[in-house]
Amino acid sequence: MNIAELFLRCKKVLENTWTEFTFIFEFGEGHISNSGFLYTGDRVRPATASIEEDRLLLGNALEQLREGIYQQCGKKFNQLLFQMENETKRFKIDFEFDDQKRWVITPNNMLAMREKLRPKFD
Repeated sequence: MNIAELFLRCKKVLENTWTEFTFIFEFGEGHISNSGFLYTGDRVRPATASIEEDRLLLGNALEQLREGIYQQCGKKFNQLLFQMENETKRFKIDFEFDDQKRWVITPNNMLAMREKLRPKFD
C-alpha cells in the first residue's frame, strides 16, 4: 500500500487527468530508470514517475522492496511493473527476474508497448 501511495504522489500523476497508468522501473548496477504511460480513454501520454519534493523517495522504496524480495527468495528482479486504475484505485505490481528486455520501451516499440502495458483489471 505504501508503494501505491508513493506513485499517487508523483508529479505527472498529480498534474494530469488519467483513468489508468503504467510505470516500468529498470534496475541496473547502481542506477534505476523508469518510463511509463498515463491513459485517459484513447489518449495515451508518455510519463516518468518521480516525486517532486523528494526525487529519491520512490526509487529508494522500490530498491528496499527489491532487497526484501532478494532476502526472501535469493533473486533480485530486473524490472518492476506498476499499474493502477483511478476509479477503484486497484493496482498491480509485477516483477521480471530473467528477461531484462521484457518491458523495455524504445522508439521502435513504443506504440505496441503502450497498448501491451495498458492496465487490465479482469
